[in-house]
Amino acid sequence: MAVGLACLLIFAPLLRGSVHPLPLMLLELGAVAALLLRLWPPAFSGETKPRPLTWVALALLFLYAVIYLIPLPFGLWAELPGRAPYAQALGLLEAPDVRWRPLAIVPMLAESFWFALLPPLAVFLGAVALPIRSLNVLIAIVLGMAVTQALLGLMQMGAGSASPLCLGNPYCGDSATGTYVNRDHLAGLLEMVLPVGLGLLAATVGRAPRDKYYRRSWRERLRFLSTWRAHVAVFYGAASIAILLGLIFTRSRSGLMLAMLGILLAALTFARRLGGNNVFGTIGTFAAIGVALAVEIGLAPVLQRFTVQDPLQDNRWVIYSSVLQGIGSFFPLGSGAGTFPEIYRQFQPLELGRFSVDHAHNEYLEWLFEGGLMGAFILLLLLALYCRQWFRIRALTQWPTFRFAQIGAGLGLLLISLHGLVDFNWHIPANALYTAFLAAVFFHAPDMRPKKPPEGHRSTHRTFEREALPIKPPSSPVPVTNPFLE
Repeated sequence: MAVGLACLLIFAPLLRGSVHPLPLMLLELGAVAALLLRLWPPAFSGETKPRPLTWVALALLFLYAVIYLIPLPFGLWAELPGRAPYAQALGLLEAPDVRWRPLAIVPMLAESFWFALLPPLAVFLGAVALPIRSLNVLIAIVLGMAVTQALLGLMQMGAGSASPLCLGNPYCGDSATGTYVNRDHLAGLLEMVLPVGLGLLAATVGRAPRDKYYRRSWRERLRFLSTWRAHVAVFYGAASIAILLGLIFTRSRSGLMLAMLGILLAALTFARRLGGNNVFGTIGTFAAIGVALAVEIGLAPVLQRFTVQDPLQDNRWVIYSSVLQGIGSFFPLGSGAGTFPEIYRQFQPLELGRFSVDHAHNEYLEWLFEGGLMGAFILLLLLALYCRQWFRIRALTQWPTFRFAQIGAGLGLLLISLHGLVDFNWHIPANALYTAFLAAVFFHAPDMRPKKPPEGHRSTHRTFEREALPIKPPSSPVPVTNPFLE
């Protein structure tokens, strides 16, 4: 299962984020294999299982598009909200299937949407049941993929669209796009992985296996810099810097703003837990927060001067207004899962005629447009599960390395969810896959394994139970005399 998920995570972003039919089909086939392996008990049962309410949310997501494929009598279908003009057009065509009609206005798009949901569901169900050791390997792969995308984006900057580094992408050259088509989608990937890298950096900096058993002096802390764990901390620091630089060179306003928010939230969350148990004390806490504030101050002028304005930014409110009109027309059933690109055309204003608006540039409005009341219920249920998981993680007392990764994944989910207010990253299969993986890390059972002291460690705690020493008999018997017998 771990090897299969690793293949999906590596393959997903390579070919334009898998937005084209062929790579998406390969992802869906891999997802079917992963689901069969996950749901087949003799092959893989998993260490942990989702909670009942989480199963309800997953079942609703799985059935979300299937419900819109249920055929209804044409007369009943024509009476549903917003379907009267389509019923009139279908009646004029005299199609042979006009007697029965699926609930979705465009059934083929609803079917495609259902197939596209399989990879994120398979990744979540597979990763949430893996042991923590295997999950840590997948986290390292995700971090490595984000670093690779960021470095490729840095090399693309200024190379021109004709450069081989742009991989034939005509929108590349003036900004970093990686293997994606749009720079905002690369920013979405980098922004949700950045808090994970910062969390692992905070978990490993200044940390050694003996930190739990005694306080180290400053000399021993400096000696730590020559150990392997210090090099791991340097790796996480370098990875975080590379991801941040890649985000800057995407020139995405929303991506950079959310990165600044992620850095601030990570500093406030991890500053008191550097090394797992705050090995640097109060000075380290204030130093971490100070470094985060310095980075925020340094990124502020970059946000104003270096980023570029989205061509649709001034027209987003026009799009939102027309999408709200469509939501009212199809409420409470919606137009059908995945049907927005076809159905929105009747609501698109004339001033947007020069743009091809395939998405609402707001994930939540698009869900309401397509799913109506059911889509709103699914979104609220997912939000409730996300908030409840924060309370469960906060109630934990131990701070192993995996808890840092969990909190970083939770922050990454928050950032990509906020990005959904102005973009459509979840409609990019690669970003949807990575979002599902971060959700699996966030909802995974905590690491409650007891920490064992290293071999050869000598405890400094006093023990009051001592081993009883054997009493040796005297070497020669001592003669006993009774003075009263004399």
